[in-house]
Amino acid sequence: MFIVERKEIHQIPILEIVAIDKKDETLPLAVFFHGVTNQKEKGLEPGYELAKQGMRVIIPDAFLHGERKAETYNGHKEMEFWSIVWRSIEELPFLVDAYVSEGLAREDRIFVTGLSMGGITTCMALARYPWIYAGGCLMGNPDPIGFTEWILTSQWLEGQPPVNPEDAVALMAPFREVSLKEHPEKIAGRPFYVWHGTADQSVPFDQMNDFIASIEGEPYAENVKFVYQEGHGHKVPYATFMEMAEFLGSV
Repeated sequence: MFIVERKEIHQIPILEIVAIDKKDETLPLAVFFHGVTNQKEKGLEPGYELAKQGMRVIIPDAFLHGERKAETYNGHKEMEFWSIVWRSIEELPFLVDAYVSEGLAREDRIFVTGLSMGGITTCMALARYPWIYAGGCLMGNPDPIGFTEWILTSQWLEGQPPVNPEDAVALMAPFREVSLKEHPEKIAGRPFYVWHGTADQSVPFDQMNDFIASIEGEPYAENVKFVYQEGHGHKVPYATFMEMAEFLGSV
């Protein structure tokens, strides 16, 4: 039996999922980041599967999402998406530290997972934080610079004011340090589950597929598991949540 509880950590609304008989134990901690325009409640399905693996799972509302829609963003309009991702990266250690300090999470078993925007966040988190034990990326992207260049010619910008490509790429400079594409060695042998559909029109399959091909055979990537589904678009099957959870629960 599992319980789902709403909490606030450093003013960040989260949902916590944990087996009721392990509620007060020190457990592996899994953080799940939801996708763009969604909210923490959308993470309940993968969160439940992760909790079944004996983890304590937390699902935060991203900046400008869910209960945080009223928060203010004052930056460049074309950088709003990346500001949301960056905020999640900055907030992650505070969420983890809160649980570790209360004795509710194992410091040596921190898992970070996410879907779409959350998968992009996961890739960047792996590049930035060596203390993450393992990760799971569902239809995400390891290349924030390349993805930005793709966005500028994609359906994402239909009906939007034109964006100067040179300006957009220049604004992305701080993201190079957290790009797995540019620093794949930062995977550092950690277990990493990656799933993508080949017909994804929102986050391009080819960029992830090319990245996986480029790291194949490298020692730092020996624990990467890449699963793709032919003809599948931007929607994760429930069976994939189960497979990701089982993979992470076994490492």
